[in-house]
Amino acid sequence: MTNQDYRQLTLSDLEPMVQVLAHSFEEDPLVSFILPNSKTRVKTVAKFFRAMGRLNIRANSAFGAGEPLQGVAIWNFPNKPEASAAPKDLLTFLPLLFSSYIIGAQRARAVFRQIEANHKKYANEPHFYLDNLGVLASARGRGLSSKLIRPFLDMADSQKAIAYTDTVTKANVPLYQHFGFELVEENPIHATGITVYALKRTPR
Repeated sequence: MTNQDYRQLTLSDLEPMVQVLAHSFEEDPLVSFILPNSKTRVKTVAKFFRAMGRLNIRANSAFGAGEPLQGVAIWNFPNKPEASAAPKDLLTFLPLLFSSYIIGAQRARAVFRQIEANHKKYANEPHFYLDNLGVLASARGRGLSSKLIRPFLDMADSQKAIAYTDTVTKANVPLYQHFGFELVEENPIHATGITVYALKRTPR
């Protein structure tokens, strides 16, 4: 699944993909809450994206734009099972298990529960799900987000399927609204300073 604007990522793209996502999410409110130490945040969150990235690539859900890679999107498609972890994949989770990410993620359980609840509430039918979108700060404003969003919304429209995404970054909401997503719910999470924004797009 490729075109002139984006390409499907392979395992040879894993490390560039990890770096794009880790740096893109460095100031993300949820990542900052989970990993309050800004000096080690990028290195630690990279362990998460390195482990998950293998699964995303194996599931054919990872897409990139820019050469060298500057933007990454993770799209999950209707009626397509997620890739199960092979033993080799499980080994990539070990560095994460022995990092501060696990403790921070436990503190953020209420945020994850709300994200999951909204997803089930607003996208309980076959749908396109934009799981993650990251563009390097140095490459923003060049249309990379559009290259990683619009073709998939066109696919959703052709299949008469809804698209769904969520964010904890308020500044991202207008970006998604620009592509036709509607803000359907926002949930401030007690004692975290984080608000979860749920966005749904009906097919055109």
